[in-house]
Amino acid sequence: MDAHQLQQTFGIDSALCFENHSSGLVQGVVQTKFCEGRFFLHGAHVSHWHPSHTAWPVLFMSEQSSFAEGKPIRGGIPLCFPWFSAHPTDPSQPAHGLVRQARWKFVESRFENESVRVVMERIADEFLLRCKVEFGTELALELKMTNRSSQTRDCEVALHTYFDVAAIEKVSVEGLEKVPYFDQLSRKVCSAEHKPVRFDRETDRIYQGPVGSILLRDAERNRTISIDSANANSTIVWNPWVEKSKRMPDFGDEEYHRMCCIETASVRDHRMTLAPSETHIIGVRYSVGP
Repeated sequence: MDAHQLQQTFGIDSALCFENHSSGLVQGVVQTKFCEGRFFLHGAHVSHWHPSHTAWPVLFMSEQSSFAEGKPIRGGIPLCFPWFSAHPTDPSQPAHGLVRQARWKFVESRFENESVRVVMERIADEFLLRCKVEFGTELALELKMTNRSSQTRDCEVALHTYFDVAAIEKVSVEGLEKVPYFDQLSRKVCSAEHKPVRFDRETDRIYQGPVGSILLRDAERNRTISIDSANANSTIVWNPWVEKSKRMPDFGDEEYHRMCCIETASVRDHRMTLAPSETHIIGVRYSVGP
């Protein structure tokens, strides 16, 4: 469906409208008294969420991002599946899987309980994927994965969320103090640090094991973003810092100051194994307070 057909079929008065982005990609626009939001069918990609009770948007989007068929969007919430980072055996495959640069099918919209719910679907590598997003005073995202093949399959998944912050040097992450992690830069397993995560250099860590609430504290804005994951076995914390930012063509050289990725995931030794017809649902809910 094009934007006009989607609007006719799934639009909800002024709460949910479909339009063509300046790039030509179809985007959905959410506008209620509770929040503003935007998403693309390209990658089932949430690009914007700004609840009405906070002065700043919650999700970071790079000003250098591509918006084109076959290319990923830099920022917001990319969906990584069925592998995370580089493909384990085939370097010609795209980083972070098959679905973040592919168009999804829009299948459902609803406005209830002060939230706009949207649902998109995609078949990839013999998995049926169903992405449900709820925009309201909180933002909830759920990815349902069903193995439609006749074989038991391993897969990785990550909700690669970019958060908008005032100054990365004044940000801390709480909730991972007791969790060991794999440092992707040193390629070493590191013991739990027993202190909040802070940023003064490139950071790329995979924390393995389920966790409770994670708090992203932005001291400059006196704002805390709460991250509550469900059915996730990994948490990834990433900031590219100076040199890597310069190497990324779709990311500004200085934009690392204004972002932090905290990703709800199941990857590496904690990846999922799904039998034929088996389903797994991974989810996350974000809320904002002082």
